[in-house]
Amino acid sequence: MAARYAGKTVENGPLIYRVRPANAGKNWAPEVPTCCPECNQTVQEACVRCHHGLLPGWRDGHATCVAMNGSRATGKSLYIAVLVKQLDQLMAKLSSTVEFADARTRDNYTEIYEKPLYESRGLMPPTPSAITDSSYQREPLIFSLGILNGVRRFLVIRDVAGEDMERPPADTAPLHFLANADAVFFMFDPMAVPEIRAKLQDLVPTQSQLGGDPHTVLANLMNIIGGATPRLAVILSKFDAMHELRKVEDIDWQSIMSNSGAAFLRDPSLESAQYQEDDGELLHEEVRSLLHKLNAGRLVLSLENPHSGQPIPYRFFAVSALGEAPRGQSVHPRGIAPFRSLDPAKWVLSLTGAI
Repeated sequence: MAARYAGKTVENGPLIYRVRPANAGKNWAPEVPTCCPECNQTVQEACVRCHHGLLPGWRDGHATCVAMNGSRATGKSLYIAVLVKQLDQLMAKLSSTVEFADARTRDNYTEIYEKPLYESRGLMPPTPSAITDSSYQREPLIFSLGILNGVRRFLVIRDVAGEDMERPPADTAPLHFLANADAVFFMFDPMAVPEIRAKLQDLVPTQSQLGGDPHTVLANLMNIIGGATPRLAVILSKFDAMHELRKVEDIDWQSIMSNSGAAFLRDPSLESAQYQEDDGELLHEEVRSLLHKLNAGRLVLSLENPHSGQPIPYRFFAVSALGEAPRGQSVHPRGIAPFRSLDPAKWVLSLTGAI
């Protein structure tokens, strides 16, 4: 079972099982022996399904789990790289810090996300397929957020290759973590809309790669999660491109994107440590209207009237991880200026009681 969930061969030493008593309370935890009676090695508590080792203090804390999703070239990896930096600023407002929960997270974040973007000032390569590429990093990124509201908090982030969502495998067991996440961040690239791409061809550098149809990817996501109802953050990514519509010779788009009172033209995310519900609801309705204007009404309808008949809690967001479109494979010469990148994370952290 562990190999099926992990999507790779899982090798374990001797396994020791503890069965939860029928009358056990909600705070029950198994008694973990110090050493394995067979091999005399130190014992680590692990998940009963995937056999992933649990971190020290895991049972005493609370984890918020986020799964990144969307088609190729929507900026998921860039978003992760920037989000961690922004979260550190947010935690400072709560008198805490963001720390790597284990050495594996530290090494993976540093090598895959931080160094390419913040040191080399370039873009990281696409996330490799978990199904066909052995180099895919299957381990989640796990961060400790410190003690918030009296409880130690963890944030777990799992990336998913757009290729795997555009063409899911026949056996989707390795993607079942999507159904168990506290939230799925579904990213939608406005440059995938031919009308917008044509209007911005002289204002925004041409992208070398565009992902697949976001409506198809969303449908694949819904099939994978089945009857589960994780919170869904639908993120209009690369929103800096939308800001450029103020400059096009189109009266409708000029008026929409020049509305000084619009929530999608301001970023209050670091003004407060708390998620501002009123601002979030306003942004939600604005982005919903923009998606209809972008000819993405089918995507909106599939959320409002899912075929499963099971309502899914969702909210729309507008995010730009970089602040300005990259130049080729390098960030803009003016640097990185994230726009509303914290909003989706603050939303789910507020719903799980972390902030």
